[in-house]
Amino acid sequence: MNGLKKAKISEAEQILKFYQNVIKSINGSEFKPKWNERYPNLEYIKTNIEKEDLYICTKNCEIIASVVLNNRFNSEYENINWNVNAEPNEIVVIHTFAITSNLAGKGIGKEIFGQIKTCALQKNKKTVRIDIINGNTGAQKVFKKFGFEYIDTVEIFHPAVGLEKFHLFEYDLEK
Repeated sequence: MNGLKKAKISEAEQILKFYQNVIKSINGSEFKPKWNERYPNLEYIKTNIEKEDLYICTKNCEIIASVVLNNRFNSEYENINWNVNAEPNEIVVIHTFAITSNLAGKGIGKEIFGQIKTCALQKNKKTVRIDIINGNTGAQKVFKKFGFEYIDTVEIFHPAVGLEKFHLFEYDLEK
């Protein structure tokens, strides 16, 4: 497995196919991000590649994981009592984190999160945050296993699903 690398615009279609395959493969599992044909879409992928926020991990030239990392968050984050007091430039927010289903449970997610932590620490970040849509119990379990702490539940409007409850989690990089 190769480490996380910034995606290139020439990989956008391949990344979209990766997400589409993940969506099909998790049907009926405890992983329910409520992704669909509207999200993540090609425009979302290209926009995040152009902003240099989309990362992929490959094995034998095939995408096995994808994640968007930045410090952008919904306005609902602002009124939350986070464990770590941090300015926006001191946080990393994880979005659309996915691993190919045939490698699920093999430690790939943990290894990728380790790379995210290392990179965040090198950039003097204080915390990593994620919001997980209500019902995606698989992702909640995984991030708790990684050491994230549950913070709160808020309603957030997302264009693909409308108004939904999201569970907010945080990983303190200073511990």
